[in-house]
Amino acid sequence: MFEKMRQNFISKNEKKQQAQLLDTAKVTVVIPFYNRANYIKEAIESVFNQTYENWKLILVDDGSTDDYISQIKDFLEDPRVKLQRLGQNVGQSKALNSGLDLVETPYLIQLDSDDWFYPHTLEILVNEADKQPNDVAVISGNIQITHEDENGNRILTEVYKNRQFKDKYDFLLSNTSVWPRFYRTSSLRFVGGWPTDDPYEGRYLEDKRILHKLIEHFRFYWMDQMLYNQRFHKDSHSRNVEKYAEVEEWTVRDSLKRWGDEYEPVMETFGLGWKRVNYIISKNSEGHPNKLTLQSSSKMPENQQHATNQFTNLNNLSGAPGTGPGTGPGTGPGTGPGTGPGT
Repeated sequence: MFEKMRQNFISKNEKKQQAQLLDTAKVTVVIPFYNRANYIKEAIESVFNQTYENWKLILVDDGSTDDYISQIKDFLEDPRVKLQRLGQNVGQSKALNSGLDLVETPYLIQLDSDDWFYPHTLEILVNEADKQPNDVAVISGNIQITHEDENGNRILTEVYKNRQFKDKYDFLLSNTSVWPRFYRTSSLRFVGGWPTDDPYEGRYLEDKRILHKLIEHFRFYWMDQMLYNQRFHKDSHSRNVEKYAEVEEWTVRDSLKRWGDEYEPVMETFGLGWKRVNYIISKNSEGHPNKLTLQSSSKMPENQQHATNQFTNLNNLSGAPGTGPGTGPGTGPGTGPGTGPGT
């Protein structure tokens, strides 16, 4: 009898604590996924392992046909977690917008279903976000990228270190994205959420598209800390080089036109067929075209000017958060793998 009363008391206290966490939550983690039963459990566990506990989690099932429920059913008992099932596969941007509709916290962070956080990720980002002015829409850091073979064995680990961006042209010419993408929710809603007006309705390069929209009106803030783990494996959507390259050029041209139509991009193809901006030329220069490159746009320190598209290879990296990695020279992987998997 006493044991039953004790368990009921513990249960009531736990529910009370969980309710308090919901009431004080500042950030919502949104995980859109499509047929990721082999990976999604690890992604969710990384949220539950956060040192910062005042979070909410929205899982957006983008029409999955695999048996992912068996992997996540225990997590669904936590009141901080919501599962939203879409009737059909609509793609990454529409799935994210569906999750955005449910967000009630001031901040939102996207976690891809095959990636994972460091235990300190949310605590560091929330604390920094609270210090930043309202015109900062996105906070990011550095990431560790793990490449796996067909059997799931790690074959290569890299560190990607980002940087601050001077303005929207500096960001465009950097040919990169940012990770993790920790958003101010009000900023996302100000620009109407993730755009879906491209030829593939937001299925590819959703990160570049929303970032190009946000940097028209807001600033980005970068922290020189390891905050995200990204996985590349045999099923990674971003291996679809042809479509990513197509949407990359479409996005660049669309953004430049929307930003005043002052510049024409000169694109180049590299690697397996990826595309990136080589430079942009002013349309209004009579006789003397104004060629804008990464260096002239960003005025980066000399020791970083030639670091674009470089990584630090760390095959024996331990992966311990906050220890060393994150000081590699890379200032952007271009539009190759890592610019955001679609669904």
